[in-house]
Amino acid sequence: MSQPDPPKAEPRPAAGAKSADVVKLEQRLIPEKQPENLSGPDAQKIVRILAADTSKIVVIPYGERRARERKVTRRQIEKCVQLGTIQEGPFLNKFGNWQMNLYRHAAGEEVTCVVAIEWATRVLVINTF
Repeated sequence: MSQPDPPKAEPRPAAGAKSADVVKLEQRLIPEKQPENLSGPDAQKIVRILAADTSKIVVIPYGERRARERKVTRRQIEKCVQLGTIQEGPFLNKFGNWQMNLYRHAAGEEVTCVVAIEWATRVLVINTF
């Protein structure tokens, strides 16, 4: 098999051309204070905003143990939290966090995660099945 030919010249911008300007996108905001009422669609939006950064998806030790028992991977949990739909809730749990069950079906696998929103900071994964 032969090697590809090296490029004939380095790419250069056209004369007088400017590089593209950086456009700031409107940042999606989560209210600073936790609301007294939270609808399903609003809860799902907030979870998706927080879960876009996977470091904000925190699996508590009980959830890790149950996921390991059921052979559910961290990636499956992340995808469930990021793309799942609400099956139950949201409701306020005994700790004052909004809790819900998120369900995801992909590639023949069904995953449900019980999650709670630690308001405006992170999503806690309580259980996985």
